[in-house]
Amino acid sequence: MSPGRDRAVSPGRDGPMSPGRARRLALATALALLAAGCGGLRSMLAPPPEVQPGEKAGWLAYRVGGLRFEAPAGWAASGDASKVTLEAEGLKLEARVVEGRFSPRSCLAEADAALQRGAEQLTRVQRHTSSLAGRGAVVQEADAGSWHGWAYGVCDGPVQYRLFFTGRSPIPAEVLEAWRGVVASVRLGGVS
Repeated sequence: MSPGRDRAVSPGRDGPMSPGRARRLALATALALLAAGCGGLRSMLAPPPEVQPGEKAGWLAYRVGGLRFEAPAGWAASGDASKVTLEAEGLKLEARVVEGRFSPRSCLAEADAALQRGAEQLTRVQRHTSSLAGRGAVVQEADAGSWHGWAYGVCDGPVQYRLFFTGRSPIPAEVLEAWRGVVASVRLGGVS
């Protein structure tokens, strides 16, 4: 190496690091950060969620993959084409496409298993089969501290969707009624 040329120094070492090793370390670090922040990077690069006026006055329609739902326009929205989060005072709603493709025969069972794994940190858990958008679904109702919530798992062929709603307990009647309106508005399979 020529005199006067700076060499990278490895963290925790007193001596210089070879340029090749420095590049490999930088690449490994970048890949680790990318993997750790993959969701954040994806959301920065992904298109925003599709939003249009809802059928109900004062509501907006959101699309996440092939799942469409409506919610009050006053709920603050964020997300992208694969996950939408809506928030308002004392409530949070999230709709998302689960990564990966599932066997149409086992998709709902896998959604049920995922909800069951998440139930370990919850209290007063009730899980049962239900329907959402005219399809078989699983729903879990539970408490987490001062929050009460519902989580749905539903499939459209090999694609699995989750719909979560939580609110500070006791949930006000008007918020509960709005949640029922959200659930009633859900459509699957590109149906508008």
